[in-house]
Amino acid sequence: MKSEVYQGKIKQYDATKGYGFIGGLEQDVFFHISDFPLEDGEPKRNERVKFMVVENNGKFKAVKIQRVVDQSAKAKKSRAVENNTTITSALLDSFRK
Repeated sequence: MKSEVYQGKIKQYDATKGYGFIGGLEQDVFFHISDFPLEDGEPKRNERVKFMVVENNGKFKAVKIQRVVDQSAKAKKSRAVENNTTITSALLDSFRK
């Protein structure tokens, strides 16, 4: 693989072992949690990411992983529902006090 930026989705992640795989290329690509940005939490299944690939002992490894904001209509609707749920919870909490 060339030194390019690729995109894919988290196919699986094992938090106890600290690694997972990204799908979307001809083959799944291994990643270690140390190469993943943790400011927004651990990787989630089907989360979109962009990354570079390096060869590691004859196998490919994803490095410099970055989260990609999903701009599909389904993702936007999901974010709107999450936002509305948060607002509703906050309002209900303030009424209960």
